Amino acid sequence: MDNFYIQSQDSFSTSNILWILISAALVFFMQAGFKVLETGLVKEEHRSGIGIKNLMDWVAGSLAFFIIGFGIMFGESAGGFFGASFFAGFGLDEGYPLVFFIFQLAFAGTALTIVSGAMSGRTALGPYFIASLFTAVIVYPVFGHWAWGNLLIETNEPWLAKLGFMDFAGSTVVHSVGAWVGIVGIWMVGPRLGRFTAKGVIQPVKASDYAYSVLGLMILWLGWWGFNGGSVLAFDQSVPLIILNTNLAAAGACFSAYLHAKFVQKNKDLIEKVIGGSLTGLVAITACCNVVSPISSIVIGLLAGVLHNYSYILISEKWKLDDPVGAIPVHGFGGIFGTLCVALFGNEEMLVHSRWVQLGVQTLGIFVCMVFTVGISYFIFVLVKSTIGLRLSPEAEKSGAVFETATAENEGDNSPEEEVSQVSVRVGDRSYNLFKVEEYLNLPRETRLDLIKKDSVQYLDDNGNVLPTASAIRYLAGVIEQQRDEVNAQNSLIELSILQENMEVIGNLQDVLLGEEHNIVSVFPDSFVMMRAKESVARDFYWHGKEKGYNIIIAASALDPTISSAFVSAMAISQLNEIVGMKKILPPEKILALLDAKFHLALKHSKATDHGKIGVEMGVLLVDTNRRKAYYTGSGQGVKLFVKKLDENLEEYKNIDIPLGDPSIPVKEFERVKIDFNKGDSFYLATSGLANQLNPNGKRFANTKLRVLLEKNGGKSMLEQKLTYENALEDWKGEESQSEDVLLIGIKP
Repeated sequence: MDNFYIQSQDSFSTSNILWILISAALVFFMQAGFKVLETGLVKEEHRSGIGIKNLMDWVAGSLAFFIIGFGIMFGESAGGFFGASFFAGFGLDEGYPLVFFIFQLAFAGTALTIVSGAMSGRTALGPYFIASLFTAVIVYPVFGHWAWGNLLIETNEPWLAKLGFMDFAGSTVVHSVGAWVGIVGIWMVGPRLGRFTAKGVIQPVKASDYAYSVLGLMILWLGWWGFNGGSVLAFDQSVPLIILNTNLAAAGACFSAYLHAKFVQKNKDLIEKVIGGSLTGLVAITACCNVVSPISSIVIGLLAGVLHNYSYILISEKWKLDDPVGAIPVHGFGGIFGTLCVALFGNEEMLVHSRWVQLGVQTLGIFVCMVFTVGISYFIFVLVKSTIGLRLSPEAEKSGAVFETATAENEGDNSPEEEVSQVSVRVGDRSYNLFKVEEYLNLPRETRLDLIKKDSVQYLDDNGNVLPTASAIRYLAGVIEQQRDEVNAQNSLIELSILQENMEVIGNLQDVLLGEEHNIVSVFPDSFVMMRAKESVARDFYWHGKEKGYNIIIAASALDPTISSAFVSAMAISQLNEIVGMKKILPPEKILALLDAKFHLALKHSKATDHGKIGVEMGVLLVDTNRRKAYYTGSGQGVKLFVKKLDENLEEYKNIDIPLGDPSIPVKEFERVKIDFNKGDSFYLATSGLANQLNPNGKRFANTKLRVLLEKNGGKSMLEQKLTYENALEDWKGEESQSEDVLLIGIKP
């Protein structure tokens, strides 16, 4: 849209009003076109989800744009950066301003709908609706004001428009904004289940019905006549030329996309590229349809079709972004190209500047749009993801459920503590034939053992990323325990882990199980894990899970010093993944209660150790970094939590005396301790190994010496502390052999 076409309220005729309202209706009908187009491109089980998201896009746009967004975009300018009037319809009298609002509302809905297609198939409805509200209130109207803020109030001087940026109907303002919001959303929510193999190779996802997609394209093609033709904001002699240019660009793009996909790209995704290429031509001509000739429109379309095919490959195969409907190549790359075409193909007499200066201004506008939109969208999606979640659970994604979210909690307790990350896995051999978990476990036992021994198994998470063997073992162990009775659960874990052959194999696997220090350090940069195993098979182990700002850290020690401690640690880790990841339980006392029940069943026939105890000693620390609160529950005397607050003495939090799984007390009472903390406070989870270490004189290091050491060094960085504690251990034991496993974890949340 250009300021040149603005009509005054007095001279605005009935025919002009009628044309703008008809155009607004055509643009609104594009919502149906997007719905039908995307319905044919997504999986059959996701068809209802894409429809309801498109509907909620329009709802979010209607409410948010009317109340706030329109005023920010077209209100009286505050320094050229945002509008400050027309909020909630105040000042929109009958006549041109009201007609202008209706037309612009349809545009806002289009920008939002682009995002829904890009994130389809795995995004929860509620969080997506909230993200759409923010987009309609902040992202779209703020940048829209910079480019179009003088369309309603001619005296406004939005800074980008003042520089001479030209975008007639929104290649950048509408389409690129929607695409850049979508690309951030794609990255934040992750790919659909099984979309990529372990090596990032795309797995084909069958579209539900291309006939719908072609019908959707035709509806959009028609709607674009109103999208571009209505942007004149008057019914004058320029409208037919604009509609002709729009049609020719789409036709040229469809033709070139077909030829390029068929003969250059060897029929790969031919239908998707024909459809997407046509839309890319429509997007590209949107910015320049008022300043180019019909011949130039054809050239723009021909180039846009080829551009689409290359960007389609770039997005999916190079950047590994799962865009089910190809929204980013169409609206993102098409929007960039179309905005540049204003300067490259436009009639120079109709440009604000000379051609090359105009090209620089257009490039600046594209860059500003990308940086601003990506930056604000990232903040919005992080906020939504870290509070209420963004992605559907794997079960809901597979079934096509619309209203279930990944953060659904048990009824009755909706405290933030209950939120936890989801856990899922896909497996396949080196030829990357994907199996569902159930399919893999139904393979003959000998086949599975042979695949594992030949290192021919790849384990994948729900995003299609390769998992370490240990992570897969933990999850699959939980699945096996669900499928089989408790009597055979330990045998299933033994089979899955391939631990029965010798101690060396067990030790190597346990190294993998325990080698996750980077997971904790990645969340708490100022942290350390000091893990020293006495033998190849360690009794001490730890576990970490995180989601939405909540972190759970567990330190544990198996009391049985025999080889079975490896099975105990593997079982504990698999159960933690089931309890936390599958059942979505996070409060420490509930985790310990469920683990205790599992260990009680698994260990009830075990013999007590020399000191009369069997089971697992464990401390569970839940850290809420946003609210600066922590919660702790522990079982057994061998694991302790120490907290060193700034300017306060070291405080020790003890556990109940009874370890998990102790058959003498089948039901235990676990209590949770709440700890408020500030930045710089230190938390330490320690097993008894360091305190029990002997020196050459046979004297124990003792808990008191450990307390003094932690008290003295609590103010240092965790890296310095780790070196200090390692040196202290070496200096103390000297030539003496290591007495027990040593595990000490330190974090500064």
